[in-house]
Amino acid sequence: MNDERFDMKVDRFSMTVSNVEKIVFPGDGITKGDIINYYYSIAPVMLPLVKNRLISMQRYPFDIEHDGFYQKNAGEYFPSWVALKSLQNSDGEVVKYVIIDKRSTLVYLANQGCITFHIWLSKVTALEYPDRMIFDLDPSGDTFDFSKVRQTALKIKALLEELSLIPFVMTTGSRGLHVVVPIKPIINFDGVRSLSRSIAQHLVNIDPKNLTLELRKNKRGKKIFIDYLRNGYGATGVAPYSLRARPHAPVATPLDWQEINDVHLRSDRYTLFTVFDRLNKHGDPWKDIAKSARSLKRAIKHFQY
Repeated sequence: MNDERFDMKVDRFSMTVSNVEKIVFPGDGITKGDIINYYYSIAPVMLPLVKNRLISMQRYPFDIEHDGFYQKNAGEYFPSWVALKSLQNSDGEVVKYVIIDKRSTLVYLANQGCITFHIWLSKVTALEYPDRMIFDLDPSGDTFDFSKVRQTALKIKALLEELSLIPFVMTTGSRGLHVVVPIKPIINFDGVRSLSRSIAQHLVNIDPKNLTLELRKNKRGKKIFIDYLRNGYGATGVAPYSLRARPHAPVATPLDWQEINDVHLRSDRYTLFTVFDRLNKHGDPWKDIAKSARSLKRAIKHFQY
């Protein structure tokens, strides 16, 4: 391992970068330096989609073949220019959450061994009121038919559009898809979670053979779990354009809806190696997601009957 250290400057802020030649993805030869360069390069596209949101960090001090860990609390050693938000958790402890508001923070955290970023569904300006609703489509079993995940995403899209909402979709970079709905931040998390459960239950009622809300994995069989629980206060979803700690370094990639019809689509299709080519050809389909935010009032009223 090369433990050479050197200073670099990003956004006017200086940091010490180390071990850039350390192999983090052993099967692919991807180094810590490659991860740092990825987040430096993806920042202009990623930042508008994660800015002003609290994050949970998924860190791998060694490599992805060794256990990583989740970290919410910022280290005491984090530099003062890393934006933080202090919140008291249910145990009465104060947690200092990181806010990714600039490229230098992305790079700094990558240097700390953070591979994956998970974001809140609300912004720091209105933490109790989410501006996104999310449905995580999680296929069950070690082997599964991804076409069913694609078909489920399209069913959710159709239902949401009937409710005058504008859904967006992305690969998680892992196994499934996220359907994300930008919403006006005027309903609290309890209300949004209740609505998301009603929507998910409606879909399960229509297609009980393939869909489930069963929390226990060993009870799901081959069904797709519609995870609406991410819509609770403090819950997170993987950040758009975040790397995943899986072979080939897949990226959670926002898609155009027509791509869901691609029979070759997989959740891990786009990687650190290919995502920039995709962006150069097609741009970012989520760049205007905030402008598509709609009220949930009609949807809530629909499921009250």
